[in-house]
Parts: sequence; structure tokens; C-alpha cells
Amino acid sequence: MAREAPIPQAMLDASGVVGAWTHDHWRGSFVLSPPFADLLGLDPEAAAAGVPVAAFLDRTHPEDRTRIENYLHAVGEVGGPLEAEFRTRENRDGVRKVLMRGRIERDSSGRVGQGRGIAIDLTENRAADLHRSEQLVNRMAEHAIALRGLAEAMRRPDLVGRVEGLMMEIGFELARYLRAPEDGPRH
Repeated sequence: MAREAPIPQAMLDASGVVGAWTHDHWRGSFVLSPPFADLLGLDPEAAAAGVPVAAFLDRTHPEDRTRIENYLHAVGEVGGPLEAEFRTRENRDGVRKVLMRGRIERDSSGRVGQGRGIAIDLTENRAADLHRSEQLVNRMAEHAIALRGLAEAMRRPDLVGRVEGLMMEIGFELARYLRAPEDGPRH
């Protein structure tokens, strides 16, 4: 069987793939590729040799840590597909949103063995999705304002009341996008 050519780094970068990981459930360690280790704020050399799961979890955002720790333990016990989305701790690149995708394999005796997979940086994708959603909500607000004007011009107070109710709902939705991540809600 012919050996497959490696995937060009430019293609990996374009898809958000930042690296690879290997998880040894029985040793309780992760081996991380240098770019993934760097994204987490771990020493790339040490991570390439293997770091304890606790060191990996220390680089996970405190609000996500328990969930990820429990998930890794559960999937490590049964094997199978692994898909975990979490935030990193603050580092020089800020807080990043990461997706780990892979599989925990079983050996021939059915015992859980190593897991392998990739890490994808979702931060830019999430920001773009948020921006698109915010634009759609802004457009809805503009249309609702225009509808209110039309209902007033028709001298239909019942329609004006309904449109104002819609405007309130759109306002609540828009308020979700006015949060600054570093300081929480502004309202």
C-alpha cells in the first residue's frame, strides 16, 4: 500500500487545525504537537515528550475544567469517539476556543488503549459566526422600526402594540451581542 502524502500545513492552517494529540489513559498523560502545546501555553518540548493530564487541565479555562476532566475520564474508560470543546486559560493570545476531536482505541483484548486526534482553534470561526448573527439581529431591528412606522401611519394602535412587543424581543436578542467578553454584560 502506498504511503499517503502529508497534508500541507497551509491546508491545516486554513481549516483551523493547530495540532495533534495522543492520550495515554493508563499513564494519565498527553503528548501534544508543538503548535497545540504553544496555544495552550505549555512548553512545546515538554509536551512533545508527554505531560500529565493535570498539566493539560491546568491550561483549560477554570469554568470548563471540571467538565473536560470528567469527559476525558468517561471517554477514557469506554473508548470510542472523543469530541471536546473548551476554552483555554488566558495567555499571550488571549482566551482561545478549542475543539479536540479524535478517538480512544481499544486493544485486541478490549482494553482501552491510546487516544489520538487533532485540535482545532475555533476562536476565529466563533467570532465570525457571532458577527453574522449580530448583523442579522440588527437587520431585524431595522425592519421592526420600519414596521412600527407603517403601523402608525395606518393609525392601527393594535398593530403598533404588537410591533413594539416584537421590538422588545429583538432588543433582548440584540443585548446578548453587546457583551464585552472581558467585563461581562453591560446592561
